[in-house]
Amino acid sequence: MFRITTRVAIFQVVILLATAGLAWFVWGERPALSAAYGVAVALMVTLLMLARERESEAHSEWTAQRQLGQFFRLEAERFILAGALLALGFLSGKTVPLSLIAGFVVGQLGWLGALIKTRTP
Repeated sequence: MFRITTRVAIFQVVILLATAGLAWFVWGERPALSAAYGVAVALMVTLLMLARERESEAHSEWTAQRQLGQFFRLEAERFILAGALLALGFLSGKTVPLSLIAGFVVGQLGWLGALIKTRTP
């Protein structure tokens, strides 16, 4: 079974494809690309978390204090990365802001999808 962050990334890729396809069909090219960019920002933030998680697992010798420091650093990195990428999308002038934010929010729903446990008979 995949670890939770890997499952989130997989769900976000599925959400990216579904959101882009649905938005393209309903609203057209520009809003679809804007929504896809928003989901991609959420995906990149998750991939950063996945990379840091694997780095942390590779260093079992790190103390709890070091692990906590790495966690705080990761959260700062995620916040800065998401803010910078969203600002880049807004300031480019080529995106539809509402679609971009909607895509980002929908991309975050990958976290909920990954937490749903499937029943096994």
